[in-house]
Amino acid sequence: MRKVLLPLGIATFLIGSLVLLSQYTVIQIMPENSAYTLGTAVQKETPEEVLVPERASSSIKILFTGDLMLDRGVKHYVEKIGAGDYTFPFVKIKIYLDSFDAVIPNLEGPVSDTGVNQGNLYSFRMDPKIFDVFPYANIKAVNVANNHAWDYGRDAFLDTIVRLKEKHIGFFGGGANETEAYAPYVFEANGVRVGILGFTEFLEFAEANGVGGGIAFTDVEKIKTAIQNAKKKDLDVLIVVYHFGEEYVSEPVLRQKNLAHLAIDEGADLVVGHHPHIIESSETYKGKQVFYSLGNFVFDQGFSKETMTPGFLEMEISKDGIESAVLKNGSMTKYFEVISPEK
Repeated sequence: MRKVLLPLGIATFLIGSLVLLSQYTVIQIMPENSAYTLGTAVQKETPEEVLVPERASSSIKILFTGDLMLDRGVKHYVEKIGAGDYTFPFVKIKIYLDSFDAVIPNLEGPVSDTGVNQGNLYSFRMDPKIFDVFPYANIKAVNVANNHAWDYGRDAFLDTIVRLKEKHIGFFGGGANETEAYAPYVFEANGVRVGILGFTEFLEFAEANGVGGGIAFTDVEKIKTAIQNAKKKDLDVLIVVYHFGEEYVSEPVLRQKNLAHLAIDEGADLVVGHHPHIIESSETYKGKQVFYSLGNFVFDQGFSKETMTPGFLEMEISKDGIESAVLKNGSMTKYFEVISPEK
């Protein structure tokens, strides 16, 4: 993460791991109607009704979400309230997630038990057992191009790629080599083929190249080449995902707009972004939609309403292209459980 000037209350929350740890050592008593009690998982409850839009049988529905980080404070509540069960953050939203053909978040950090902490102010490394929960949350693929991808170095990043392959979870924005990092993930269902490319404007030093694996960096020429190569793959829709922008800023900065417009100029059908941890404004450029930031999906940033408001980009796609793309707001509880958008 980049250092930013924050109000005193937020800065106090973020002054370091010791303060954070001390905050999380005090667990409040759960309400009587809660699905969990301290340290013991009980019967999980789900909403009785969710809004499931009708759609044509020849189309697919994809849900893009923001930053998924199941370490630190989230891990704390999973262990203390969810009895170590990583389905805990998704229980209240499962029916909604299952109404899509695929859920696709940004994976904010490595998922590994190897590597060495690189000494960043905030370093994430998630327990590999979180991958077993992905089918429960209907997560079919993840973006791995972000500023936390290298928190535990090359070994942890490459181990994450290996584990994603072993679990048959798609990924984009990085890989074991340069070709894989800049190739699209292709999701296919009901005869519809959707390609997704990922890039980050961070960690240029960790860019995949001819020597080894890494992330896909926002180099203009490589973006152009990646889009051109992807469009040769008989896709019905091509989506470009960027991890870019400034944290906690509600409007995109100029370099975000330039990168988004570049992708559309080169042939992308839609652009999705994340990194600011809050939802940013969207726009239409040359008749195509740009969603600059979807905010957080599951993240332990309980210091503001904005960081606790996940953005859900609901897309319906057919062989004729994008039928609809609508951004809705969800919410998180103080225990970082996600709640689906209201009807």
